[in-house]
Amino acid sequence: MSDPDTEEMLRFQAGDAKAFDRLVARFLRPLASFFHRLGADAATAEDCASEVFYKVYRARDAYEPRAKFTTFLFAVARHHWIDVVRHRAAGPKTVSSDAGAGGDDGDEPLRDRLPSREGPATSGTETAELDRALRAAIAGLPEEHREVFALAQGEGMRYQEIAEVLRIPVGTVKSRMHAAVRLLREHLRRSGFEP
Repeated sequence: MSDPDTEEMLRFQAGDAKAFDRLVARFLRPLASFFHRLGADAATAEDCASEVFYKVYRARDAYEPRAKFTTFLFAVARHHWIDVVRHRAAGPKTVSSDAGAGGDDGDEPLRDRLPSREGPATSGTETAELDRALRAAIAGLPEEHREVFALAQGEGMRYQEIAEVLRIPVGTVKSRMHAAVRLLREHLRRSGFEP
């Protein structure tokens, strides 16, 4: 089975710089979305996506198409995210720009940061509240569950592909996905939404 993205990477490896540009154009947004789902703010997610492509660029000579290009790309992204998280843990604590308005420290409980559901709510308001609650629920997942959920739901990867990216058995992917969905449902119920 032919993978057009793998073929693009092989063209790039052979010296076609435009092939790399096409890969960046195709995957920069999905990579940024992946990092955002893992907990990065928008600026950090974009930086991480760019850094992953820098790593892919530098590793072009060593690239071997053992799996689909997306499997390779998201494995690089996952390893990059692990480095980012380790660096954050070792460095000083910072507050995300997404934490809240007015310079609050983001330490207040999530339910206090969600808009009140009192009074007449429009469907747009309810949708926005549900979206915020869902993003908070995803951010609250344990890292191993959030990775699986982000790859499956955000990137549309099948369990076998996720297993290859994370280098874990397919059964582990399934159990983590099942646990992630259960935890998300529980969080949404506690936030007043019935999934």
